[in-house]
Amino acid sequence: AGSRSVSEASIMSRKVVLRERKLTTIPKDLAGSSCQHLDLTENSVSDFKGLGELKSLKRLILDKNGITSVEGFPKMLTLKTLWLNNNSISRLAQMAETLQSSTPNLTYLSTMKNPVCPDMYFQDGSLENAYKRYRLLLIYKLPKLKFLDATPVSSEERKQAEQQGPSLDRMMREMCKDEDEYEDQIQRKTQKPFSPPKKPAAFLAKGHVR
Repeated sequence: AGSRSVSEASIMSRKVVLRERKLTTIPKDLAGSSCQHLDLTENSVSDFKGLGELKSLKRLILDKNGITSVEGFPKMLTLKTLWLNNNSISRLAQMAETLQSSTPNLTYLSTMKNPVCPDMYFQDGSLENAYKRYRLLLIYKLPKLKFLDATPVSSEERKQAEQQGPSLDRMMREMCKDEDEYEDQIQRKTQKPFSPPKKPAAFLAKGHVR
């Protein structure tokens, strides 16, 4: 578990595939390597610090890692492709802000099958606006994007992102702030000191305890 060692052949290779290795961190052996393509599908990576040591990294696959947030992503100016499919990321504003700062040169981003990504294959149109807002915000924050999920970024979307991006950004930030306040309230409620029942458990169970 953790950051298992990587074979010398993998370290020398520009393409490193470490699927299903039960990793929770980026293997230290990769630091300073010439790795350009790193596939970490189906691990449990939650500590991203080691990615900052991969100065040549262009393509990163983090599908199925149980990731809830990309906070902690280091600066990765060489990164062009990032896959975060099948994770548990739910904060769009937070993700967009982090990626804008950490990976500003992305040309291909995919976050399908995350709570943050509305279902693009909507049947009744109910999610159409949500998916459009999701795309426009990310295109606004990451202006070099050419592909988002499985769909190319159109020139029309780019124009709309420039026009609507600032207001969308403000709206999403406010929603994120409201969610933080709500979670703080829930946490305060759950942290109340435990008060033992005044009557014996057997009494409360009406004699059904065996």
